[in-house]
Parts: sequence; structure tokens; C-alpha cells
Amino acid sequence: MHLLLSLSPAFQPTNADQVDTLISATWPDPEKQPLLFNIVKRCMVHGSCGSANPHAPCMKQGKCSKGFPKHFQNQTVMNSNGYPMYACPDDGCMYEVRNFIANNRWIVPYNPFILAW
Repeated sequence: MHLLLSLSPAFQPTNADQVDTLISATWPDPEKQPLLFNIVKRCMVHGSCGSANPHAPCMKQGKCSKGFPKHFQNQTVMNSNGYPMYACPDDGCMYEVRNFIANNRWIVPYNPFILAW
């Protein structure tokens, strides 16, 4: 299921620190958060696509229409129109998912609390 929640203006995050308390786009620690890790591995990894799978459904004119893999980024940044570019650090975390190795660049942003509820 894909779910989009709209927050009333009083509760909308307005800076990167607030976004980071709600949304993650990185691998959770499999030792400290095994349930969340398994859900992310099963449900929140995009791909494979690109050169690894050029016939994937998301591929349009030779590129992933969803923008994967994302660029590595050490911290969340709010862009000029208020949308976040989520932290996606190159922290060395890589796991095999559906016959390809996925690092943080392949993680679909998620809310850890809702995902593991």
C-alpha cells in the first residue's frame, strides 16, 4: 500500500531536523531494529532498475522514472519549495535484495513508527 498523509500546517515539519524525526531513507540497524529492518528490506527498497534491469516497469527513456538510485547525501536538506531531500549517507550499509545489492540510495523514504507498527 502507498499512503500519503497530509499534516495540518501547525504540524508540518519546517526544517530538516523535524523531517528527520518523521522520515528515514536509510537502512535501519538489523541488530537494534530487526523488525523494521526486515520490513524495509521486504517493502521499501526500489529496484532493481537502471543498467541492472533496463526493462523494469519504472524505466522510461533509459532512466528510472522515480529517480533511483538517489544521490548520496549526508544530511536532509529542505529545497526552495519546502520539499526535503532526505539524508542518504554513504555509510557502507548494503544488503542483498531481490538478487541485487542495495545501499541507502535505493531506500524509499518511510516513517519508521508507522512502518513497524
